[in-house]
Formats: sequence, structure tokens, C-alpha cells
Amino acid sequence: MTEHRTLNKRLPIPPLQDTLDRFLARIEPLQDERQNKRTRKIVNSPENIDLLTTLHQRLLEYDENLAKLKPESSFIEQFWYDSYLEYDASVVLNVNPFFQLQDDPTIGTEADIGSGPYGEHTLQIKRTSKLVISILKFIKQIRHKTLKPDKVRGGATLSMDQYEKLFGSSRIPPGPNEESCHLQTDETSHHVIILYKSQFYWFDVLDVNNEPIFETPEELEWNLYSIIMDVEKQKRHHDSIDEVPFGVFTTESRRVWSNIRDYIFHASDATNWKNLKLIDSALFVICLDDVAFNDDEEEELAKSMLCGTSKVQLDLKKSIVPLNIQSGTCLNRWYDKLQLIITKNAKAGFNFEHTGVDGHTVLRLATDIYTDSILSFARNITKNVPDIFASKKLCSPEDCKNFDLNHHHSLDVKYNANLITIPRKLEWKIDKFLLSSLHFAETRISDLISQYEFVTLDFEKYGATHIKSIFKCSPDAFTQQIFQVAYYALYGKFETTYEPAMTKIFQNGRTEAIRSVTPQSKKFVKFLFDRNATDEDRQKFLQESCKEHSKITRECSMGLGQDRHLYAMKCVWNEWYKDTLPLPPIYNDRSWSLLNTNVLSTSNCGNPCLKNFGFGPVTANGFGIGYVIRDNSISVVVSSRHRQTHRFVSLIEKSFLEMDHVYGRNPQPEENYLIGMRENPSQMAPTKSEDLRFLLSGYDYFDVSVSG
Repeated sequence: MTEHRTLNKRLPIPPLQDTLDRFLARIEPLQDERQNKRTRKIVNSPENIDLLTTLHQRLLEYDENLAKLKPESSFIEQFWYDSYLEYDASVVLNVNPFFQLQDDPTIGTEADIGSGPYGEHTLQIKRTSKLVISILKFIKQIRHKTLKPDKVRGGATLSMDQYEKLFGSSRIPPGPNEESCHLQTDETSHHVIILYKSQFYWFDVLDVNNEPIFETPEELEWNLYSIIMDVEKQKRHHDSIDEVPFGVFTTESRRVWSNIRDYIFHASDATNWKNLKLIDSALFVICLDDVAFNDDEEEELAKSMLCGTSKVQLDLKKSIVPLNIQSGTCLNRWYDKLQLIITKNAKAGFNFEHTGVDGHTVLRLATDIYTDSILSFARNITKNVPDIFASKKLCSPEDCKNFDLNHHHSLDVKYNANLITIPRKLEWKIDKFLLSSLHFAETRISDLISQYEFVTLDFEKYGATHIKSIFKCSPDAFTQQIFQVAYYALYGKFETTYEPAMTKIFQNGRTEAIRSVTPQSKKFVKFLFDRNATDEDRQKFLQESCKEHSKITRECSMGLGQDRHLYAMKCVWNEWYKDTLPLPPIYNDRSWSLLNTNVLSTSNCGNPCLKNFGFGPVTANGFGIGYVIRDNSISVVVSSRHRQTHRFVSLIEKSFLEMDHVYGRNPQPEENYLIGMRENPSQMAPTKSEDLRFLLSGYDYFDVSVSG
């Protein structure tokens, strides 16, 4: 694979003064004049410049040494890992994002549930098998170094280092006396973990040469069906006293999870520890959810993909053991790894541990496997693909109903001396400490999930094509302006907004922070609500705002931002100068905490293969906004801790529509911009736009003093 042999250019460290100038430019529109004057004085003070110069020089030396000792690295790499791995709170809703794939039109519809060779499980099993077969092909390309390199428009090759951490990786909690988690990657991993109703199974999917053992979906279907049947059989025989949701431990804070793992490590019986090591080293986790979501339950589906659902059954008479009062999909997860999640009606998506990979890397995986799984339908018609297992079926659907996975040794056909191709169940040894720990973990994740709400928007009036042809601007820049309009319409102010820019054009590049609030964006938003402004004004200021956003985006993509450089220098101070130099004043100024308090945390992962994409808010009073821009539509998933989320999303939709009105109508001079402008309501002319009236919640034009 070319990307493994030819390294990209190193991620640049910008000149210190350029970084400070950008910092001041990004913070200015978020402050009032008095605050900004104070910040400028602090940032440009001799003390601040001198201290930062020392840290900047040390960072340059650090990067120079890295280039010699570890050429595939970047100056931000270790600091960035630490920022994730030192995070102690639960990764659920705080770290892991989700991607939801579009439905597969080749495997039937929800109306088909109950039909097919696997009864009510047919759609789920067929979708899962197709996706897993495609994933195995993807893994093979990575390990055989034949994965085609990512490229940007213009042909520049992107750094491919993150793909090595996509599979076989796990976030390991701190050991005793350790400060941070570890990102562990097993490059020899050949097996997957399957979760169904909180029960764990595993089997090998790659041989010793990293060739897929299962080459067609049909070969894999028997394994998945046998797992489901095995769990259902145990349920019928009331064996659930031993069926505890061990995956719920991964929803705990890192410190609690660390203590539990340490307890398991020192237990006299090594069974649980061996199970953990098997899960840690697995390629990825397949979560088969025993729940279906209808098309009108998109928000509940987004919640299930991101954090799992939490349903509490308080009728104890229906419970076999106390743990069973909790029955949400949050119990059918392992959040420390890449997870493929498939619902009972074949809705599919990924939930991924974010430390080693960014959204662009997982998006490539999602795009490739979705395309391959769809094309496999046509491939089955036009090609006669050799089936190495054609004469070695594991079992028929009827046989699987009576198949006991705990006593299957006679059926355990090994196609390679050390490969296990029949599913094996992980049995857990539970004592009072683990049982009570599971109970408390389950109640805490239920509490956490209940604190958040999710709202989805599928805007189908227009998409990227319309934005480029009619509005004449970048679709991403335009969408960012819409978020500003909606937030201002709701709260009358501007807040710190974050959007990641990919820096993978450089070796081991991760992201840089695009700051969407600019003087130009503020001017555009204010003029949109100015009753004296014309649509020509609004169009002009939209163009200027989008142009500025695109300029900042290009700079950030070239590694010429401000956030990562300033963060790296603070890490340098903490690592080498904490006891000898005072902290530069910029880091104690309110402007630093302001820029790092991302009330609007946004991210664009646009590809037609995605139905939705989302993540949790990064501040207690913030919104998490994941969006997908297609040619003719835009999908948005917004999360918050019960702010005005539904109202905010409705304002996003109306803001999209309002911009179409700004470009599409011919206003008459006598028209009022909003209802209520004339002294005599009976003489009132028609409004220019019902959408703008909606944006102000039916109120008259208002003018607030904006200080941020």
C-alpha cells in the first residue's frame, strides 16, 4: 500500500505570531469591545510573548527529534492521544460518535419481517452478513497493504496512518497508579465479537494470512442465526441468572472501569480476564439488537446508535433477576471498540471509539462497505463466485434451533489448525462485587441517557447542487451560516462554534478547529433580521461570510490554524516547564476558556451512503450538530442536555427555507419585513416571508445588544 511506504509531509508548526494573530481574529467576534481590548493587551504583552516563544521553540525541537526517531508522527499526535486517553468520564455521549448507513434496498423491507429462512431475524441476519463480508475485504486490503490511498480534490494523497488503528483496537482503562487510558491495537487479530441480548460470542473471520474465512454472506448467516437461537434457547430454559450485561461496564467512568478490571485481573479464577483479553483484541464488535425502529422513530434510532436506549421495567413480577428491570439497547454494547450495530429490521450503523481515528477514516470504511454490500447483489447475478465452504455448511436453520453452542465440539470444523469458525460463547464468572457493580453501572448509564435529547431533520427542499448553483457558495460554509442564523433567532447572541478541518494531507494529521463565528457571519445574520436591509444586502453579506468561512477552512486544512498550536504549547509547558516557568498569561485569560467552550460543536460527514451522523454536545449548555450534505438534501442530528432542541432544529429548517426566499422573491417597496411594523394593522401589507416571522417565534423585529 503506497501510503505505508511514502510518508506525507509533516504537519507544520505555524509561526508564533501568525498563530496569535489568528487567535485574536477568532476571538474578537465573541467579545465586546472592553473584553477584546483586555485580551489583546494580555496576548501582546512582553511576558506572554516571551514565555510562548520559549514554548514554541521547545515544540520545534520536539518535532525535529520526532521527525528523526518516528518519521510517521506529527507534533500533535501524542498530545492529541493524551487529550482523549486522559479523559475520565464515560465515553458514552462524550467521546464516541455514530454513523447510520442508508438502508439496503436489496434485502427486503420491514414488511418482510417474519418471512425468509430465518423467520423474524432474516432481515437482520442478511444485512449483517453482507456488511461483515464487505468489512473483511476492507481489513484484508489494509493488512495486505493494497488499500487505495485517500485523495482530495486535485489529487493530493492523504495520510493513511489511522487505518492501522481502525480494527483490533481497544480503549484500555488505566492500570494501577496510571494516569490515562491506553489505545491498544492487536495487528494479528482474526476474530470478531458478537453481542445479542447482552450475551457475548466470538469466532474467527480471517485466516493466518489475513484472508477472509467467509467469502459470501450466506456462509456467515448460519453462524449469526445459531447465536440468536442459542440465546433464545437459554431464555426459554430460564438460564438468564447467568446472563449479565457485562458490556455495561464500558459505559462507566474510566476510573471505575479501571478498578473493576483490576479486580478481575486479581481474581483467582482467570475466566473473566481471558474473556476481556479476547474482547480487547477482537477486530470489532457486532451488536445485534433485538429491537426494530420504524421510519417515524428516527430520533430513537439515533439515540440507540449513539448511546443506546434505556428502558426500565418496574414490574418486578416480570423479572427473573433484579438486573432485568433495565432492558435498553445500552446493555448490548461494548463502547471501548469499533461497533457495527444492526437492528432487528436491518437498520445499520457504526459507533466508534474516537481516540485513534477521526470521522473521515470511518466514513471511508462506511462508504466502501455500503457500496460493496449493495453491489454484491448484482455480483451474485452476474458472477459465479467460487464458494470454498459450499460443501461445508455449518448447520441448517432448523438444526440451529437445537444447536447448543456450549457443547458443539463435534461440529467444530477447523479449516485451519488454529481457527475457530463455529461461534463460542463467553461465559462470565459473577460474584457479589461484580453483580453490584453491574447494577450501579446500569443505573448510571440510564441516568446519563435520560439527560439528553436528540432531534433529527431531513431537509429535502435542496442540497449541495442548489447551494452551489443558486447561492454561489460552499455548501458547508452555507450550512454553517444557517446554524448561526438559527441560534441567533432563538437566543439573540453568538456563541463559540467548532467545526473540525481534516489535516490528513500531512503525515499523522488529525484535525484543526474552524471557528465559524466571524465579523462577516455576524454582519450577515444581523442584516437578515434588519427590517431596512434589502435582499441584495443579505445576498452580498452571505457571500462575504461564506467566503471568509471557506478561507479559514483552507488555512486550517493546511495546518495553519490556531487551536492545535496553542494547545501543543500548553502541553509542552505542562510536560517540561511546569515547575520552572509560569504559565503564559494567554492561558489564564477568559478568552482561552471562551474559545474552548464550544457551545455549538458541529461536524460535516457528507456522503450519500450515510443516513445520519451525530454525537453528544461537548459542553453542558451546548448542542452537538452532526450533518450530512447530499446533492439534493441535508440531514442534521442535533443533541443537547434538554435545551430548546426541537425549537432549534425547527429554526434550522426555517432558516434554510428563508435563504431560498431571499434569493427567489422580488420584494415590493411597500412590504413590511415582519407583521406588526405599521402603526395601523389594518393597513398591513403581506409579509415578505412567513419563515422569517417563524424565526422570531411570531414576535416583531427586535434588536438586541450582542456582546458575543
